[in-house]
Amino acid sequence: MIGTKDDTTSGTGTLEDFGSVRCLWDDSVCVDPPTHFVAQEWADGTDAEVFCVRHYVLTLARLCQLHLADCEGDFAGHVASHGEL
Repeated sequence: MIGTKDDTTSGTGTLEDFGSVRCLWDDSVCVDPPTHFVAQEWADGTDAEVFCVRHYVLTLARLCQLHLADCEGDFAGHVASHGEL
């Protein structure tokens, strides 16, 4: 599981652990610092990305409104964890 800002062990979701100092929104360039993460379940494992608060909300909204409408899965089957860094 990916930790949050309240954890004190390795892999806590700090910028160093995620390896990015900017939002990873892929529809356009965003240079805002990441403040939140979304860890998604894929066939080959869990992959976490970090976002600014605006793109964090849009990422979850896109998943809920666009993808899940045509998918037999549910939110918990796609997102392993999410929240504030």
